[in-house]
Amino acid sequence: MVKRTQLGEIMETACTHCGSRFRLTEVQLRKAYGKVRCGQCGSLFNALRGLKNFEGELPPGYLDRLRDANAEAEAARGDSAAEQRRELSLHEAMYGSEGRSAFSISPLGWFIGILLLGAIGIAQAFYYQRYQLIEDPRYQQQVVNLCRILPCAETEFASTEQIRMLERNVFTHPIANDALMITGSFKNQAPFRQKMPDMLISLFDVQGKLIANRLFTPAEYLLEDKNRRAFEPGAIVQFRLEIVDPGTDALTYEFEFY
Repeated sequence: MVKRTQLGEIMETACTHCGSRFRLTEVQLRKAYGKVRCGQCGSLFNALRGLKNFEGELPPGYLDRLRDANAEAEAARGDSAAEQRRELSLHEAMYGSEGRSAFSISPLGWFIGILLLGAIGIAQAFYYQRYQLIEDPRYQQQVVNLCRILPCAETEFASTEQIRMLERNVFTHPIANDALMITGSFKNQAPFRQKMPDMLISLFDVQGKLIANRLFTPAEYLLEDKNRRAFEPGAIVQFRLEIVDPGTDALTYEFEFY
């Protein structure tokens, strides 16, 4: 009479590579999902292919129950893989399928960004100090170029060092008594349009001592268009003034622009 082994009892299988035989239980098969490693040749093989009990029979319903267990394990692994795919989908929703976060920008991208920020900072500094920098010939062209893009009040630009006196004449007034007539012209040598300057005229004696001086506005010395506020690069301006004669002590005259 043949004795049948029950589930959980010891069974045996054979290595499909070297033929070595091994004893194992259902619990061991469940843990490995049927995959075992041969202790003789080290090969990994499916123990179910050579599985049998000691009497040469497989326990009743064993394969069905083992197949169900394997299916449950595969389902659990499938759920884990689906969860990983959902996490990937969340990442794609944030950054796109091939997108990268802001912190993964290449070094070249950071370098270009820093250069752009630096250029913007320099442009802002030039713009907010444009009325001071325009007096320095080293920065005049940069300020002029910037003002072609951004609004600037050119009538506020001034560089008195680049106003050249072309001629000046001081003589007795032809009509009025005890008065002098002062005439002359000056030129804008700056490469930009600048405001009309105020003119300071000083009178000195033979020893260089100041006798008198006065600051004249454009409305006082201009021959025409007394409301003129600025003059173009290269423009020549004519002026004329009538002043009280300080007497014979006044021998030297000095003109300055402000």
